[in-house]
Amino acid sequence: MDAITDAAALVADRYPHALWALLTGSVLDEHTRTAGSDLDIVVCLPDYSAGHRESLRWNGWPVEVFANSETGHRWFLQDETGKRKPTLVRMIATGVQIAGADGAHAPLQDECRALLEAGPGIPSDMSVEDLRYGLTDLLDDLAYARDAGEATITRQLVWERTGHLALAAAGRWDGGGKWLLRELRSWAPAWSERWLAARDDEATVVGLAEETLAVAGGPLFEGYRRTAPIRDRTGLLLDAPAVVVRRAARAILLDDEGRLVLIKRTLPDRPDEPYWVTPGGGVEPEDMDTEEACLREVHEELGATASLVRQVYFTARPREEGFATHHYFLARLKTMDVSLRHGPEFDKPDRGSYDVELINLRNDGNSLDRIRLVPSALKMFLQTNRGALLAEAGLDLA
Repeated sequence: MDAITDAAALVADRYPHALWALLTGSVLDEHTRTAGSDLDIVVCLPDYSAGHRESLRWNGWPVEVFANSETGHRWFLQDETGKRKPTLVRMIATGVQIAGADGAHAPLQDECRALLEAGPGIPSDMSVEDLRYGLTDLLDDLAYARDAGEATITRQLVWERTGHLALAAAGRWDGGGKWLLRELRSWAPAWSERWLAARDDEATVVGLAEETLAVAGGPLFEGYRRTAPIRDRTGLLLDAPAVVVRRAARAILLDDEGRLVLIKRTLPDRPDEPYWVTPGGGVEPEDMDTEEACLREVHEELGATASLVRQVYFTARPREEGFATHHYFLARLKTMDVSLRHGPEFDKPDRGSYDVELINLRNDGNSLDRIRLVPSALKMFLQTNRGALLAEAGLDLA
């Protein structure tokens, strides 16, 4: 069977409006292709299209289709990078074009190839600690196991988690199933063979796990602590129509010093009762999406440019006609010139003042205690998760 011809025919039949499509996966590699290899197809749809993943059979082939707009694909690429498992990244990076104008896929493919080559980098201390704690706990369970069946399962988990921790400590991409082994072989062929050979021997598995823990910072049990995230528990009207009537986008904006950029609002009739808000506002019809709206609002309210990391918080409020939603994006400040601020709020003195203020998140979040941040649940979220937010933004606690 001709994989490329059949994949192209499927796209032409089912996705005639595709901007481009790629055939990817093991079916293209004679070293990994098997009798059961399927057609993995990435399809780029127009922006108005709904993304989806679909499994089907076509002309004798099992097929997996990953269809989305470029914006949708980019969301998944960013999500995968955060999870350190580059499934879609690799598919786009290694795919062969089967539909669309020649080279239409090239810009995104070049980005994915560069990302795949660069790797995800060393994970945050918190992520490594989670892996160290999990493996330490499993080793303890294995050492004291009294049931042979439980010991077998625990040994298997220790063996697998050792592979994941080794990749994380090395700053490499991670993988599940066969891709765990492939990533290990790509990183360290000799180590991966030791890891494979150790699987069924408990003493060897334990020794390799302890060796890997030592490289990653050592066993971790005492002192391990994680605080549950604070969630906005505002009650929603059960009879409110299931429709969003207003969207807003706001930025949890951090500068290079780990300071949170906020706007201090002081109303003319309440000069002694200021409150603080994150920069942001309503999504306008001309905004392509909430991300674009967030960047626009940051420029209007701060005269700033920023790069978005990811959405990290979400709230909703009921209205008689539906819901008003707020999307909060973690972002890094690039430039800021308050003289460039513009908008109706700055032209009307009767609205009060809009002062820019920087709040340090690197001092246990205590700087937030002295201000009235709106909504209050956001303050608790920031204080509880400040370490993770700084890490996600590429900053440290020091």
